[in-house]
Amino acid sequence: MHRSAGRSLVVIDGGEVDVWALIAACARRRAAPIAAQDACTACLQALALSGVGVSLVTDGRLEPVHVAGDLGRGLLEAELTSGDGPCVEAMATGGPVLAADLAAPECGLRWPAFTAVAQAARVRAAFAFPLASGAVRVGVLVLGRDRPGGLEVAECTRALIFADAILALLLNDRAGAGAQALPAGSLALGPQIHQAAGMVSVQMDCGIDEALVRLRAHAFAHDVPLTQVARQVVERHLRFTPDAPTPG
Repeated sequence: MHRSAGRSLVVIDGGEVDVWALIAACARRRAAPIAAQDACTACLQALALSGVGVSLVTDGRLEPVHVAGDLGRGLLEAELTSGDGPCVEAMATGGPVLAADLAAPECGLRWPAFTAVAQAARVRAAFAFPLASGAVRVGVLVLGRDRPGGLEVAECTRALIFADAILALLLNDRAGAGAQALPAGSLALGPQIHQAAGMVSVQMDCGIDEALVRLRAHAFAHDVPLTQVARQVVERHLRFTPDAPTPG
């Protein structure tokens, strides 16, 4: 998108028109107003992906809000469980982070926890694009495939357009102009994890950040999703002590 010199007219290029047409088509199939979930679905289909996920920054942490595709939830679970990976790096650097083969040694050295969890969820390639409004980074779009291989230049360009579209739709919803109910495919993973972290911080007499580290370490050591560990804590089936977690 660009503005003509000296005018207020906004000119949208062909790539953006194409992307928004795909998003609108997904919304029509749901018989609902256009929402960020439609952009995730359209992105999944347009780029031949296995999973798409969107996370927003809340209290300094990435919170999953939307998924699409068979591996979408696995992508965001890997991010939550590990606390590292392309999403975290994209938020830190402000630029795209592209991992064409998570089995490559350099990926294992770069994100040891994320690559292990992601590959266990059948994710073989992951690509993260920050959602930024000016200098403010508000979230991240992550794309995944169940096979190794990088994105072509044209695919990267289209992914960036989808990221801009998703950001616009999310900001529209936050402003109250969009639908208030979350569409199908939205996630509500964050609150339970934070509730569990609060309980663990009391059990171990430590801060929330350390409690999250303990939860992630337990999830990684037992090869289970962080959300499952959080659920066990909240339902009092698992209790943490300064020595080691014990069944509730």
